[in-house]
Amino acid sequence: MAGQTNEERRVAVRGAKLRALVLDATITRIAEVGIDQVRFADVAAEAGVHESSLYRRWRTVPRLIVDALTDRTESEVPVPDTGSVRRDLELFTSDLARFARTPIGTALICFTVVLDEDPGIEEARGEFWRQRLVAAEEIVERGKRRGEVAEGVDARLVVLTLGGLIHLHVTHLGAAVPETLADQAVALLMPGLAQGPAGRTDDGAGVAAGDDTEADFA
Repeated sequence: MAGQTNEERRVAVRGAKLRALVLDATITRIAEVGIDQVRFADVAAEAGVHESSLYRRWRTVPRLIVDALTDRTESEVPVPDTGSVRRDLELFTSDLARFARTPIGTALICFTVVLDEDPGIEEARGEFWRQRLVAAEEIVERGKRRGEVAEGVDARLVVLTLGGLIHLHVTHLGAAVPETLADQAVALLMPGLAQGPAGRTDDGAGVAAGDDTEADFA
């Protein structure tokens, strides 16, 4: 109706439809104004829903931000399970690189590393990274269970190495992520994953027979 206010024209939705509308609007706001400038009122306006619905479901803006970032990265950068740790790492890193090359991906990566004085925002960032790291680490842990990866390998270190490489390109190098970067990076890591820390395999053998330099670095 012509006499309706913007608030009255907003739709009353709930459940999965509400979540989808609000999370998409949140990502849009993060990309447009920055993670520290996201407000319930602006997100509600962008989504075309009542602001009160956001307070009831998410309670705080940081909780909404964590939900939105996690949802978007889970869909854009899923954790694969092909039965091969090498292929899983290649796919995961390739998807991350592809996402980083998109405007939304670039914006999200940049805004999730910018420091903020608001403890709620910092807590939201920390929770987002914890969730993503734990999910991605399962690639390496599955490899251990299949015998592809040595038991002593630090799964988090592997994920941080590959993910950090992509983030470095976006946030510091200012250059496009090379198409071949994922496969090259994983190829460099694979010998270390199989051999474990200090170049040892699970049976305790060194990298090569007769190599007497290993003890210096064990």
